[in-house]
Amino acid sequence: MRYLARVDGRELGLEIEARGRGRYAVCVDGLRREVERHGAGAPLVLALDGRTREAVVVREGGAGPGGANGLDASAGETPYDVAIGGKRYSVRLIDPLRRAAAPAPARKGPVEVRAIMPGKIVALLALEGQEVTAGQGVVVVEAMKMENELPAPKDGRVTRIRVRPGDTVEAGAALFTVD
Repeated sequence: MRYLARVDGRELGLEIEARGRGRYAVCVDGLRREVERHGAGAPLVLALDGRTREAVVVREGGAGPGGANGLDASAGETPYDVAIGGKRYSVRLIDPLRRAAAPAPARKGPVEVRAIMPGKIVALLALEGQEVTAGQGVVVVEAMKMENELPAPKDGRVTRIRVRPGDTVEAGAALFTVD
Protein backbone atom coordinates (compact mmCIF):
# COMPACT_ATOMS: atom_id res chain seq x y z
CA MET A 1 0.00 0.00 0.00
CA ARG A 2 1.23 3.48 -0.79
CA TYR A 3 0.51 6.43 1.47
CA LEU A 4 1.71 9.79 2.54
CA ALA A 5 2.45 9.94 6.24
CA ARG A 6 2.40 13.20 8.16
CA VAL A 7 4.64 12.64 11.19
CA ASP A 8 4.63 15.55 13.63
CA GLY A 9 3.69 17.86 10.74
CA ARG A 10 6.30 16.58 8.23
CA GLU A 11 4.99 14.75 5.12
CA LEU A 12 6.83 11.59 4.04
CA GLY A 13 6.23 9.08 1.24
CA LEU A 14 5.39 5.67 2.75
CA GLU A 15 5.11 2.26 1.07
CA ILE A 16 4.30 -0.92 3.00
CA GLU A 17 4.62 -4.35 1.38
CA ALA A 18 3.44 -7.43 3.32
CA ARG A 19 5.86 -10.33 2.90
CA GLY A 20 3.92 -12.89 4.97
CA ARG A 21 4.44 -14.34 8.46
CA GLY A 22 4.55 -10.91 10.09
CA ARG A 23 7.29 -9.60 7.79
CA TYR A 24 7.06 -6.32 5.90
CA ALA A 25 9.20 -4.22 3.59
CA VAL A 26 8.72 -0.58 4.56
CA CYS A 27 10.04 2.27 2.44
CA VAL A 28 9.98 5.78 3.96
CA ASP A 29 11.02 8.58 1.59
CA GLY A 30 13.18 6.15 -0.39
CA LEU A 31 14.81 4.48 2.64
CA ARG A 32 13.86 0.78 2.61
CA ARG A 33 13.79 -1.27 5.83
CA GLU A 34 12.76 -4.81 6.70
CA VAL A 35 10.33 -4.97 9.63
CA GLU A 36 9.10 -8.05 11.46
CA ARG A 37 6.11 -8.12 13.81
CA HIS A 38 6.25 -10.54 16.74
CA GLY A 39 3.01 -11.54 18.46
CA ALA A 40 -0.46 -10.10 18.04
CA GLY A 41 -0.92 -8.09 21.23
CA ALA A 42 -0.28 -4.53 22.27
CA PRO A 43 2.36 -3.28 22.53
CA LEU A 44 3.63 -4.44 19.17
CA VAL A 45 7.07 -6.02 19.24
CA LEU A 46 8.96 -5.15 16.07
CA ALA A 47 12.32 -6.30 14.77
CA LEU A 48 13.80 -3.46 12.73
CA ASP A 49 17.11 -4.23 11.04
CA GLY A 50 17.73 -6.96 13.61
CA ARG A 51 16.97 -4.81 16.68
CA THR A 52 13.82 -5.47 18.71
CA ARG A 53 11.65 -2.51 19.71
CA GLU A 54 8.25 -2.11 21.33
CA ALA A 55 5.70 0.14 19.67
CA VAL A 56 2.30 1.23 20.91
CA VAL A 57 0.00 2.32 18.09
CA VAL A 58 -3.41 3.78 18.94
CA ARG A 59 -5.82 5.22 16.44
CA GLU A 60 -6.96 8.65 17.65
CA GLY A 61 -10.48 8.40 18.95
CA GLY A 62 -9.74 5.21 20.89
CA ALA A 63 -9.72 2.45 18.27
CA GLY A 64 -6.58 0.42 17.79
CA PRO A 65 -4.95 -0.18 14.44
CA GLY A 66 -6.87 -2.50 12.16
CA GLY A 67 -10.18 -2.66 10.38
CA ALA A 68 -10.26 -2.89 6.61
CA ASN A 69 -7.40 -0.41 6.45
CA GLY A 70 -8.41 2.06 9.15
CA LEU A 71 -8.85 4.97 6.75
CA ASP A 72 -11.53 7.62 6.97
CA ALA A 73 -13.01 7.30 3.48
CA SER A 74 -14.40 10.82 3.56
CA ALA A 75 -11.07 12.60 4.08
CA GLY A 76 -8.53 9.96 3.08
CA GLU A 77 -6.67 10.48 6.38
CA THR A 78 -6.34 8.39 9.54
CA PRO A 79 -4.76 9.79 12.72
CA TYR A 80 -2.63 7.65 15.07
CA ASP A 81 -0.63 8.18 18.24
CA VAL A 82 2.57 6.12 18.06
CA ALA A 83 5.09 5.54 20.86
CA ILE A 84 8.43 3.85 20.10
CA GLY A 85 11.33 3.69 22.52
CA GLY A 86 9.86 6.28 24.87
CA LYS A 87 9.22 8.82 22.09
CA ARG A 88 5.68 9.78 21.03
CA TYR A 89 4.70 10.74 17.51
CA SER A 90 1.52 12.12 15.99
CA VAL A 91 1.05 10.23 12.71
CA ARG A 92 -1.59 10.73 10.03
CA LEU A 93 -1.76 8.20 7.20
CA ILE A 94 -2.99 9.83 4.03
CA ASP A 95 -4.29 7.77 1.13
CA PRO A 96 -3.70 10.10 -1.86
CA LEU A 97 -6.32 8.41 -4.05
CA ARG A 98 -9.07 8.64 -1.44
CA ARG A 99 -8.16 12.23 -0.63
CA ALA A 100 -8.33 13.21 -4.31
CA ALA A 101 -11.63 11.37 -4.76
CA ALA A 102 -13.24 12.77 -1.59
CA PRO A 103 -16.25 14.92 -2.43
CA ALA A 104 -15.48 18.59 -2.05
CA PRO A 105 -17.96 20.98 -0.49
CA ALA A 106 -19.78 23.18 -3.00
CA ARG A 107 -17.51 26.11 -3.82
CA LYS A 108 -18.10 29.38 -5.60
CA GLY A 109 -15.46 31.02 -7.72
CA PRO A 110 -12.26 29.51 -9.09
CA VAL A 111 -10.81 26.41 -7.41
CA GLU A 112 -7.13 25.65 -7.92
CA VAL A 113 -6.05 22.00 -7.80
CA ARG A 114 -2.53 21.31 -6.50
CA ALA A 115 -0.28 18.26 -6.54
CA ILE A 116 -0.58 16.27 -3.32
CA MET A 117 2.85 14.68 -3.78
CA PRO A 118 5.83 15.03 -6.12
CA GLY A 119 5.37 13.35 -9.49
CA LYS A 120 5.45 13.52 -13.27
CA ILE A 121 2.58 14.71 -15.47
CA VAL A 122 1.56 11.80 -17.71
CA ALA A 123 -1.51 13.15 -19.52
CA LEU A 124 -4.04 15.95 -19.77
CA LEU A 125 -7.63 14.69 -19.98
CA ALA A 126 -9.21 18.13 -20.45
CA LEU A 127 -8.20 21.34 -22.20
CA GLU A 128 -8.33 24.99 -21.14
CA GLY A 129 -11.82 26.32 -21.82
CA GLN A 130 -13.42 22.86 -21.64
CA GLU A 131 -16.55 22.32 -19.53
CA VAL A 132 -16.06 19.60 -16.87
CA THR A 133 -18.20 17.97 -14.21
CA ALA A 134 -17.16 17.36 -10.61
CA GLY A 135 -15.11 14.17 -10.44
CA GLN A 136 -14.18 14.18 -14.14
CA GLY A 137 -10.47 13.51 -14.68
CA VAL A 138 -8.41 16.53 -15.76
CA VAL A 139 -4.73 15.65 -15.16
CA VAL A 140 -2.92 12.32 -14.70
CA VAL A 141 0.13 12.39 -12.39
CA GLU A 142 2.54 9.49 -11.91
CA ALA A 143 3.72 9.41 -8.29
CA MET A 144 5.37 6.57 -6.38
CA LYS A 145 5.11 4.35 -9.53
CA MET A 146 1.32 4.76 -9.70
CA GLU A 147 -0.77 6.85 -12.09
CA ASN A 148 -3.28 9.06 -10.28
CA GLU A 149 -6.11 10.78 -12.14
CA LEU A 150 -6.85 14.15 -10.53
CA PRO A 151 -10.50 15.14 -10.92
CA ALA A 152 -12.27 18.45 -11.31
CA PRO A 153 -13.30 19.60 -7.82
CA LYS A 154 -16.63 20.98 -9.09
CA ASP A 155 -18.73 21.49 -12.19
CA GLY A 156 -17.36 24.32 -14.30
CA ARG A 157 -14.87 25.34 -16.96
CA VAL A 158 -11.14 24.60 -16.90
CA THR A 159 -9.80 28.16 -16.92
CA ARG A 160 -6.09 27.40 -16.62
CA ILE A 161 -3.80 24.39 -16.98
CA ARG A 162 -0.30 25.08 -15.65
CA VAL A 163 1.38 21.80 -16.64
CA ARG A 164 2.16 19.73 -19.74
CA PRO A 165 2.82 16.00 -20.17
CA GLY A 166 6.41 15.27 -19.14
CA ASP A 167 6.58 18.08 -16.54
CA THR A 168 7.88 17.17 -13.08
CA VAL A 169 5.94 18.74 -10.21
CA GLU A 170 6.57 19.11 -6.49
CA ALA A 171 3.99 18.62 -3.75
CA GLY A 172 1.80 21.72 -3.58
CA ALA A 173 2.44 22.80 -7.19
CA ALA A 174 -0.59 24.37 -8.90
CA LEU A 175 -1.83 22.08 -11.69
CA PHE A 176 -5.11 23.50 -12.98
CA THR A 177 -8.02 25.79 -12.11
CA VAL A 178 -11.77 25.20 -12.53
CA ASP A 179 -14.28 28.07 -12.33
